[in-house]
Amino acid sequence: MRGPETSLAPKAAPTPLGRDTALDTWRGTALVAIFVNHAGDSVLQRLTPLNFGFSDAAELFVLFAGYAAALAYLPRLRQGRVAVLRRRLLGRLGLLYAAHLGLIALALALALLPPARPDFAARLGLAPLLADPAGLALPVLGLGLQPHYLDILPLYLVLLALLPLLLWAAARRALAPLLGASAALWLAAGLGRVNLPAEGAQAGWFFNPLAWQLLFTLGFACGARRRGGHRLPWRPALWWAALALLLASPFALHLRGLPDPASLKLPALLVVPDKHYLSLPRLLHVLALCYVVAHSPLQGWAAGAAPARPAWLARLLRSAPARRLRDALARLGRNTLPVFVLGLALSLGGMALRPAAPGPLLDALWLGAGLGLQLALARWRDHRRARGRGAAVDATVTRPT
Repeated sequence: MRGPETSLAPKAAPTPLGRDTALDTWRGTALVAIFVNHAGDSVLQRLTPLNFGFSDAAELFVLFAGYAAALAYLPRLRQGRVAVLRRRLLGRLGLLYAAHLGLIALALALALLPPARPDFAARLGLAPLLADPAGLALPVLGLGLQPHYLDILPLYLVLLALLPLLLWAAARRALAPLLGASAALWLAAGLGRVNLPAEGAQAGWFFNPLAWQLLFTLGFACGARRRGGHRLPWRPALWWAALALLLASPFALHLRGLPDPASLKLPALLVVPDKHYLSLPRLLHVLALCYVVAHSPLQGWAAGAAPARPAWLARLLRSAPARRLRDALARLGRNTLPVFVLGLALSLGGMALRPAAPGPLLDALWLGAGLGLQLALARWRDHRRARGRGAAVDATVTRPT
């Protein structure tokens, strides 16, 4: 039997050295799913990945962040532009930190507004901070107090701070030993239930960096291979096994009568789809999803090259609506951080001000307006970036010799 790569997927093209359009498309898809999940219960939310498997858009977001970091920072390292790299990395960390504190300030302001829903502060865990803002200022500044729904940016801050170590390993072709150390840390944190300390009722960070660093490191390693001109290898047996896992996971999530994982006498890390410690079911599910999609016609569509056969699928993926959807998602993915922060801000506003049971019409209006604003922001940033490049070219051309 011919595998999906030979029968459906487009022919492999030489790896480009510019932007990875497929990565932008999938990052945009993850951003849309995160916004829809945070915006509240809706028909569209029931179509997001969290309803069909052990992992959800958060795992995709972190994996893609590691992949994108390799594409963005490795070229500068290999060109010897260490000062530029350091400056860009520090700037990114500062921007992330400011965005996180700004979102907390917005959440507090919304909680104090008279129209805010009574359950808003409780949903975000803001009660301690509202009761003693001065006393909890240091935990907020030190990332030890993280309101619900605003806890992925602190994880991203820690992961980005680890990037110099990954770059050092990549420059010395030592990514394999580093991956082994990363997996060992993930295993030790999960089995020993070791987490970073946090204020409040939680025993630690919701996204435990000691565990989630493995997903970021895996993404970085894949991005480093792609930068080196290596494509994700096609293994038919692995592809079919990954597809089987994807097809079986919704049944494991939703069907009754399955054995209790605790009865298997195995560590929770290996059998319970726990998000805090990035348990094995969640890790395998997101990796299986990426592997299946990477060797499918969808990857060609995301990269801008639809398959030649079968004819019906080629026509569908080359249609104008499919192209417009891809372009919109890629635009969002090219502007991940501002789009993500705007999406979180809109989600906070929706949680605070929307009625408890808004109905399908208000749901559709709210989601459409929110996604439209994010796309408008991404379009504006693309336009600004293009104007900046044009100005730089004009300055080079007109510079006196």
